[in-house]
Amino acid sequence: MVTVMGFRIGAQTYQWLAYAARFGSTFSWQQVCYEAGQAGYAGVELTGGWFSDLPSPQETMQFCESVGVRIVAFTASVGSDEDLELCRRKLEYLKEIGGSALMVGPPGSSDVSPAERLRVLDDFIERCKRLAELCDRYQIPAGMHNHLWTVCETEEEIRHFLEAAPIGWCPDFGHAAAAGADCIALLREFGHTVVHGHLKDVILDEQRRFVRFCELGRGNAGLDFALILHILTEQAFSRWLVVEQDQTTVTPMYDQAVNRAYLASLGYEAALRA
Repeated sequence: MVTVMGFRIGAQTYQWLAYAARFGSTFSWQQVCYEAGQAGYAGVELTGGWFSDLPSPQETMQFCESVGVRIVAFTASVGSDEDLELCRRKLEYLKEIGGSALMVGPPGSSDVSPAERLRVLDDFIERCKRLAELCDRYQIPAGMHNHLWTVCETEEEIRHFLEAAPIGWCPDFGHAAAAGADCIALLREFGHTVVHGHLKDVILDEQRRFVRFCELGRGNAGLDFALILHILTEQAFSRWLVVEQDQTTVTPMYDQAVNRAYLASLGYEAALRA
């Protein structure tokens, strides 16, 4: 049995959004929370447009209590002043419901030339400094979510951001591994900046190029989740991690139940029940 030093493990909800887009279906935020609870999780990071569908914080907490799930984090961006105002509203809401963190995505890189990547990343860092002021006001941290197809993708870019440290880090281990980053080295060096995290596995082709994200333990990028969780335990990490699997194999609820069983097999049942 692993001794857990206080961190908890929930579910990220983007998988439901992607599944709905693929099949032309829809999920309400209530259905997503219910299914995450049925898959065995006690917390969720709510993504997409669901924030605008939420009722008052009190009503949200009442519903979440009825299905045994807490909303612990929201996703966000900082690309405009309007985005920052939405961040403020999300931080305020998280404060009301006892949430844990705000996850912030970097700018996409599809229209950014290689020569401009660092400049765009530095602009993002400056905007995150403005977000940090809001985080201080509401006493809810924000973490940068490293991501393929953005200007904070490679190990060098992740290090550049974390050395500037305008906000914390929300490591996405699947994205980092797919980009060729040394996840263990990054975690050992920058674990003190982690405020939230995404547990994600990935399948690569023979040239180490991205194919798809998959259930935990079924990828081939060399991710050692037992070691990752051990390091976080050693570092006394005490916030939330969430399991994210963007592409669905069966259904989002079924896949997340498979992921939960894998984490329980590593000895983290207590973190899943928190």
